[in-house]
Amino acid sequence: MSMDFIITRKDAARARNGSDLVLVDGWGLIAGVLPIDLADDRVHLPEQVEAQTRKVLANLETILAATGLCKDHVVAVRIALVDLPRLQERMETGYAGFFAGDRMPARSLIGVSHLPRGALVAMDFTVRAPQA
Repeated sequence: MSMDFIITRKDAARARNGSDLVLVDGWGLIAGVLPIDLADDRVHLPEQVEAQTRKVLANLETILAATGLCKDHVVAVRIALVDLPRLQERMETGYAGFFAGDRMPARSLIGVSHLPRGALVAMDFTVRAPQA
C-alpha cells in the first residue's frame, strides 16, 4: 500500500493536528476544510456563508494544486453546515458553478451545531488521482 501525507504549510497551526491531504493507492482524503486563510490561519473568517463556501472551495484548489491534482479529480463532497435550514440556500449560492455540470461529484449535506473557529461551513473531499 502506498500512502502520502501532504501538508501544504508545515508552519501552520493546523499542521499539528493532521495532514491537508492523504493519498492512499490513488485515492485522496481531504477532511475538515475550513474557510480559513491557508497562508495565515489566524486571519478572521469571512462573515457570510456564501463567502465562506467560496473560501473553502478555493482552499480545496490550493491543496489539490500542491499535488498536481485539480477539482476534476474530486469524486465526493461532504458538507457540514451550521443552521442548515436557514443557511442551505445561501451556501448553495457559493457552491454553484464550482464543479462542471457534467462532472458533479457525489455529495452529502449535514447540519451541525458548531464548527471550529466559528465557521458556518466545512467540507470533506474524496479525490481520485489519475493512474500512472
